Amino acid sequence: MPKIEINHTVEDYLRAIYRIEEREGNVSNAALCRELAVSAAAASEMVRKLADAKLVEYRKYYGANLTKEGRRVALAVTRRHRLWEVFLIESLNFAWDQVHALADQLEHIGSEELVDRLDDFLGNPTHDPHGDPIPAKDGRITQRDLFPLAVIEPGRRGSVARVSDEYPELLRYAASLGLEIGTTVQVVEHIGFDGSVRLIAGERESVVSQKLAESIFIELDLRKGREA
Repeated sequence: MPKIEINHTVEDYLRAIYRIEEREGNVSNAALCRELAVSAAAASEMVRKLADAKLVEYRKYYGANLTKEGRRVALAVTRRHRLWEVFLIESLNFAWDQVHALADQLEHIGSEELVDRLDDFLGNPTHDPHGDPIPAKDGRITQRDLFPLAVIEPGRRGSVARVSDEYPELLRYAASLGLEIGTTVQVVEHIGFDGSVRLIAGERESVVSQKLAESIFIELDLRKGREA
């Protein structure tokens, strides 16, 4: 089996593949190009190297998926990334739209002792500031039943549990509407014309675009069920 150095670039690719798997399942070359802002040729070459090293499995027409070893590395990098995001917000008062890019740099500090101490210092958080799960040291992940705001029926109520951190502008806009983690939300109506959603967040009524509604994930309040 060809050896490959687990450097920053390899870690970036493995974490990107993991992120896409979380959202979409199989990882296409096009999705990887979008995630990392790289050329198709560069993505194809790296996927080939990762497949040769048995870190990913590639199937023509289906795309790439992490192997057991590839997933182990990806989860370790993801754990570091998301813990650093928590630290940057809770200890250094960065905004939630700033921390993703900074954590991209800090995630490559591979000291297990540092990561363990960071985890303990933060109180062993299970989710990052955007609501994404933080893998435990052994790779376990706390799963929740979340639904995109865009598909929730009018009258249903829940709380914001995750917001996609793909675009800083989206995070800033969501925050300006009060759509932050833990905010209580009730869907009022779906507007068929453009896919936007009218909702009440806290005590504020707003209309959000389809793009934003697809990027906000809600944990439904099952006790109250459907409310008018």
